[in-house]
Order: sequence, then C-alpha cells, then structure tokens
Amino acid sequence: MQQPNTPAPTYHIIPATPSHIPHITAIVNHYILTTIVNKSYRPLPESHYQNILTDNHSRRKLPFFVAIEVPQINDNGDNVNNNIEEAEGEKVIGFITVTPWFPSKLGYAYTLEVSLYISPTQRGGGIGTALLATLISHLEGNEYFTFSEGGAVVPSSSPSLSSSKVPDEPNVLHGIPVKCTQLLALMAIVEDTELDGKVRRFYERQGFEVMGVMKGVGWKFGKRRNVRMLAREMNVGYIPDFIE
Repeated sequence: MQQPNTPAPTYHIIPATPSHIPHITAIVNHYILTTIVNKSYRPLPESHYQNILTDNHSRRKLPFFVAIEVPQINDNGDNVNNNIEEAEGEKVIGFITVTPWFPSKLGYAYTLEVSLYISPTQRGGGIGTALLATLISHLEGNEYFTFSEGGAVVPSSSPSLSSSKVPDEPNVLHGIPVKCTQLLALMAIVEDTELDGKVRRFYERQGFEVMGVMKGVGWKFGKRRNVRMLAREMNVGYIPDFIE
C-alpha cells in the first residue's frame, strides 16, 4: 500500500514504449514472488512484456498504457525522488493492457481480458482508477485487429483492412477489425476479506459485474486458489461486420 503520510505522486498516463519494459517487469515480478495475484511461480523475463507490447501495438493495435511518475522538484530545483530508478529514465508506477480471450477462435474476438498492476508502494492513490478509465475510454469506439482462425486473406488491392496488410503481395493475411464488446477481469480471491472487498468494489465502480467464482482453478503457495470473474459491457449496440 501507499506509505503513510506520503502524498500521492503526480503522474501522467502515456502509451507504453520499450524503455518502460524493465519497470513493468519488475512490478509484475514483485506480485509473482510475494502474492497470489499472479499465478506464475517464476519471475518473468523482460522479453515477456516486450513481446506483448510488440504484438499489441504493432500487430493488433491494442492499448498498453503506463502511469509515469512526474518528478517532484524542491525549492533548490533538485529532484526529491532522486534514486536509481529515476536515474535510469521514466519511472513506471503502474500499467494496464489487454490480451485477447481465446485468440484462436473468431467467436471470442470481441472479448478482451484486462491486466492491471500498480507499484506496491503506490496502491490506493487513484492510479489504478485512472489507468482503467483511460483503457475503457480507448476501447469505446476504437477498433483493433484479430487474427483468429487465420484472419482474412484478400487481394492486396482491396481497400478494406489496409492498415494491417503487407503491401505488394497478391494475397495477404489481414487482421479483421473488431471492437471490444466484453471486457473481462479475473480477480484472485485473497484471504483478507476486507482487501478482497475493496478490489471487487474497485472494478464495480468502473461498471464491471461479478459473473461468478471459479473454485480451485489456481494453485499458489501450497493451496488451491479461487478466482472471481468480472465483466463489463463495451460498445453497446455494436454489430460486427464479420458475422455469419
């Protein structure tokens, strides 16, 4: 949690870049090693989130945002957050992205799963709310590409789907443009009932509804772990072009 008597940091939210990957990976690895939030057992390499960033931005056009701490300057013009992280560049204090739900199946192309992490020293300062609101705003109205079931193979001269095609080839693989209609959040159910309730209400305030509990689907620290599924309707009334 945020340290007592420590003011919430000033931050801004921007699209993630490769330079942010080391901090993103360090944040996630903290939760892997010390909590049941992430069911991985071993720390992730930086290449894991680099691959997600490349796939999301360059191929699928899915959002990936980071919250960057704005350095606080004292009266002498010095950075009061002077530490090794600042010296190495922008300090990531939280991030959010989405990944496709069952990406191989076209019928699930309109469903995304959210991944949201906040630096363990900054939780409770409103950063998560700002990141989730930014993500929802982006997904409302913006298309992304699915390559489910091979995407679509069409003549390269076709004007449709042109932003995802490889130029100067007679027949090329295109991503199919779609919008998100269901945003999922999978929430580890922790033994601290007060904290569990706070996290659940955090999502509910952003329009998520509890869909149910998957009992014992995870295993961490010597116990079976339950997972709560929450979902939020997106782009209400949207009808995909690529339908039967």
